[in-house]
Amino acid sequence: MFDFVQNLCGIQDVRQRGYALVERLNTLEDEEIVSIIKAICDGAAGGSSNFIDLYNALISGSVLRENIEKERLNRLISIAREVEYHDVLIVFLDLPGANNHVYPHQPLLDGSSREMPLGIRKSQARKPDFKLLQRIARDQDFRVIRILLDNPRLTESDVIRIASTRPTSPKVLLEIYINRKWIGRHRIKKALIMNPHTPVLTALRLLTFMALEDLVEVGSRSDLSPLVLSEAGALRRKKEIQQDTYFIDDID
Repeated sequence: MFDFVQNLCGIQDVRQRGYALVERLNTLEDEEIVSIIKAICDGAAGGSSNFIDLYNALISGSVLRENIEKERLNRLISIAREVEYHDVLIVFLDLPGANNHVYPHQPLLDGSSREMPLGIRKSQARKPDFKLLQRIARDQDFRVIRILLDNPRLTESDVIRIASTRPTSPKVLLEIYINRKWIGRHRIKKALIMNPHTPVLTALRLLTFMALEDLVEVGSRSDLSPLVLSEAGALRRKKEIQQDTYFIDDID
């Protein structure tokens, strides 16, 4: 298992790492696949950098659905349900698909921007004007935000502000989740989890990256999904047990 993990973590590109991981998994029996993914989930929840790299690869895009036959994937989901591996189910289940819903009314934009056509707002999202970017960041159309997230003048604080906006479009929040540049930032992951408008499965996947104190904070929020609160509690208890184990080992 150690060599298996080390070899895969040597692949720098997260999607390529995911493809290589699934290629290895496809050579195993169904029960072995579920067990290995469970080990990856546990290792990532425990803070192991290598297992976090593998977990990142598993949840990158739809790597499992693209590379495991549908019939087999359904069997794997059934096995994970049977043994109550909820963290593995979170990996197997797919994110909501992109939709093309248009928001003609922009309640968060100021008066001059609210009536602007989509094309002009998308053009403004590309400009290096800092004050303009801060106004455009309130846009509720995911196509505008997709362009804005690639603007080199945008800062982490700007993205956190977008991720923390409520009410907001879940599709806008998904754009942050799938953006490779920004989703690697811990504060942005946390902001998405803390936003009740973030799709539940997205928030569940991000919980694995949270530290113990983050999970305690998540658990104190009454406005989040019961599923998110339940999973945060389970991860918190797991981390507390691991912390106690390390403390006892240190004493010995």
